[in-house]
Amino acid sequence: MEISTNCQKAEVLTPAGQPLCEASVFFDPSDNILLMVPRDFDCQQFETFIVVFFDSVSGLIRSQCRLFAPMYVSDERQSVQCDVLEILEVDQRRQDLKLPLEMNLELSSVLIPPGAERPPASKIPAVTRNISAGGIYFVCDYALPVGALMKFQFLEARKPLWLTIKILRQDVIEEHKKTIYGHGCEFNGLKGYAEAELRSFIFRRERQVRQSRW
Repeated sequence: MEISTNCQKAEVLTPAGQPLCEASVFFDPSDNILLMVPRDFDCQQFETFIVVFFDSVSGLIRSQCRLFAPMYVSDERQSVQCDVLEILEVDQRRQDLKLPLEMNLELSSVLIPPGAERPPASKIPAVTRNISAGGIYFVCDYALPVGALMKFQFLEARKPLWLTIKILRQDVIEEHKKTIYGHGCEFNGLKGYAEAELRSFIFRRERQVRQSRW
């Protein structure tokens, strides 16, 4: 398996799996892999490194790599060439990977299925419970109809995004002696730039979760 040009981000680890830095991924005209890393990164620190590539199609590709030929590109960054010696593991479930996330939302209706009861308010406060590249799960005080399209502003990315979701299922939850409603949703009509920003956020958040376990 080769690292494809879909890959734009990676994480560099020690041979023992301890995190060193994040990297941007580029390809030179000969299709050699270049990693953009902090200027103080020492590519001679180890003979080989573990590099986890984030590929938007294939998923997480954990690889054993040799890093060499550093070249300073600015006061803060350098590029190093990356030879993939061995693919150690591929996690192809990026679309289904659900990360815990509690985030306050303000939902607005876009489309309500014919015959379904409309929400009692134009703005619905909600709290997410998890997020994936494919959708979110949120809870709120109202039972929103399956098939409804809702929109909200996602503020956790590097720039605010307006996202639309379609409600696929509804759960009744008893919590703290109160009835609330959970909703499993998929993203609807996700634009390319928005998907890239969303996947980048999930990649960063997953990295934080992994680091917290070490």
